[in-house]
Amino acid sequence: MALFQVIKYDGPAHVLLWRHPKSDMTTGSRLVVGPAQTAVFIRGGVICDVLGPGTYTLSTANLPILSALVNLPFGGKSPFSAEVFFVNKLDVLDIKWGTARHIQLQDPVCHVVIPLRAFGQFGIRVADSRRFLECLAGASRSYTTRDLSDFFRGVMSSHIVEELSKYLLEKKVCFLEANAHLTEIGAGVSQAVKPFFQNYGIELVHFRVSSVNAPEGDASVRRLREVLDRRHEMDVLQYSYQQDRSFDILQEAAQNPGTGGDAAGLGVGAALGSVLSGMAKDTLQPAAISSGGAFCACCGKALAPGDAFCPGCGRPVGGGTAHCKNCGAALQPGSHFCGKCGREIPPMG
Repeated sequence: MALFQVIKYDGPAHVLLWRHPKSDMTTGSRLVVGPAQTAVFIRGGVICDVLGPGTYTLSTANLPILSALVNLPFGGKSPFSAEVFFVNKLDVLDIKWGTARHIQLQDPVCHVVIPLRAFGQFGIRVADSRRFLECLAGASRSYTTRDLSDFFRGVMSSHIVEELSKYLLEKKVCFLEANAHLTEIGAGVSQAVKPFFQNYGIELVHFRVSSVNAPEGDASVRRLREVLDRRHEMDVLQYSYQQDRSFDILQEAAQNPGTGGDAAGLGVGAALGSVLSGMAKDTLQPAAISSGGAFCACCGKALAPGDAFCPGCGRPVGGGTAHCKNCGAALQPGSHFCGKCGREIPPMG
């Protein structure tokens, strides 16, 4: 039976769990546990004792549970058998993650389905050595950050897709503009995956989304860029998509004057009137608000609050509809000649 005096681990930081190669030891041996380590004693598949940082001389005082199982005598150099696992509790901050393949998602703004990929990194530390061994790494001789990343890749990918979609849909953020919101997206994903890490005794120190991208050569991505460019142009010109389509229809009708006959002409005229009426209404509305919404019934001039006479034609405000002095016909506001007899309408002085 091999006997040894010092039990310790001095390995690289990316190793989260390491099992000592020998299981035969004696009371009186020295156990050295580093500043960010714990030593876990296992016998018969059962965790017996967990020791934190420090230097220990193995005895019944230091191993109360194990000593009860193997009936260790106090003092001396009595041999006993147990497995010792060293758990590294240092922060590991540079674990990379990424979606294994493109994710087909519908853009919440333009409703175009495009393929997306996301990349980033996260940092962890083992918070509960007992749970970490029991639920994740107990059967391994060693367990590295690469093993951890491979294990959680599927879980993280599904939650990344869910949280990314949820954030962009709720915030109405276009996929092509997602990189401007990486901090908020990362925070949302972090809150979603923390419970999964905790189930295995692991604390998530940080989680970052470095990029969200789509293949530039994809037809759906090109289509989305075209839609966005058109939307930005309309925002600059301050008119709606409905107006934009109406102008397209009018342009097509103008290029094909021989189709549709008089009925088509009437439809185009109605469409043009509707579009121009809406634009005129939007244009004139600020002026109406600034002047209290009052206009001269004769010439249409905007009236200031308190005006008794129109500053444009001189007629009394509230005087009703003007009539031609020659034939008595009603005059349209702003008219310079009578529409019935043709007589010139003299300005009011």
